Amino acid sequence: MHRTRVAAVVTSLSFWAGCRGSDDAGDGAAGTGSGTATEGPGSTAATSPASSSSTTGTTGTTGTATAASSTSGASTAASTSSGSTSDTAGATTGGGAAGCPDPLPADWIFCEDFEDLVDPADRFFEYNDGGGRFVLADDAAYSGDWSMRATFEPGVEGTGWMSVAFGVNPAVYGGKPHIDPNGTYEEIWWRLRLRMEPGWPDVGPAKVTRATSIAKDDWGQAMIAHLWSAGSDVTLLGDPASCVQGGVVVCNGYNDFANLSWLGQMNGTSPLFSSAWSGTFHCIEGHVRLNTPGASDGVFEFWIDGNLENARNDLDWRGTYEGHGINLVSFENYWNGGPPATLQRWIDDVAIATVPIGCD
Repeated sequence: MHRTRVAAVVTSLSFWAGCRGSDDAGDGAAGTGSGTATEGPGSTAATSPASSSSTTGTTGTTGTATAASSTSGASTAASTSSGSTSDTAGATTGGGAAGCPDPLPADWIFCEDFEDLVDPADRFFEYNDGGGRFVLADDAAYSGDWSMRATFEPGVEGTGWMSVAFGVNPAVYGGKPHIDPNGTYEEIWWRLRLRMEPGWPDVGPAKVTRATSIAKDDWGQAMIAHLWSAGSDVTLLGDPASCVQGGVVVCNGYNDFANLSWLGQMNGTSPLFSSAWSGTFHCIEGHVRLNTPGASDGVFEFWIDGNLENARNDLDWRGTYEGHGINLVSFENYWNGGPPATLQRWIDDVAIATVPIGCD
């Protein structure tokens, strides 16, 4: 299928009341334990203390597994979302049967399969095309004909991103797409399909996706659930972080690493970024549930192709803070230090829900 597409070039704005700055995802070197990297706003160095590596369905030295199941989304947690998806007409469903249910289930927040999309800025709260490197393409797709293609080039770290805003979110600006602006989401599942080009070298590309709670209009965050590569390793890494002390959000601005507390890395087991796994779409699903205020019972777990890679249910995401729930999911292409060669990957069938989504 071929149709005329608009290549939307998004200029990153640097004012705090607007978008987050030069690159959304330029945080610390994931999986390195104490990596320093070029950032987005403020170019702040990140320190992410590493906890012990863990195996499927287990955690590091302090975590406990939430589930032994290898079925995507098979968590013991029940949804506690109080948000609905009906407040923004036309902003919650994607192109139809190719990759997104039509109609969208009531407990799904968002789905986009890119089949009928002309400009990603029409659907995503933020879309940055990375100088033309992150665009709609019809050369590879899991469902239908279209997906989003990212082209990494040596010497270039930022290759664009797209974000979905939902629920009460103080950073939304400019009349951009915002789903259920009065909702509160204590728990979400989110999914993407990811394909590395055939012959991809055995190397991790850093950023992939994250779910976060934006708590201030300067983009200060209460918590972040990162999914990125384990440094240059070929596995996916969960890297949870909190920015709440007691009941106060102490982060100012996006990626305020000076105030973030890293809660212990969660290594996956599947060689997602290996040459052996390249050339095929793989399904990645994450699940976050915020902790009961004052308790350490928050959940973070993730799956690849239905295999539970790692899980924890002992996290203190937010202390006693209850001002905002999870309200932003980003799909991002930021390679700390840049790639070793020009490489491409594709993202398709992105979805967010208050129930397990799965890969079928």
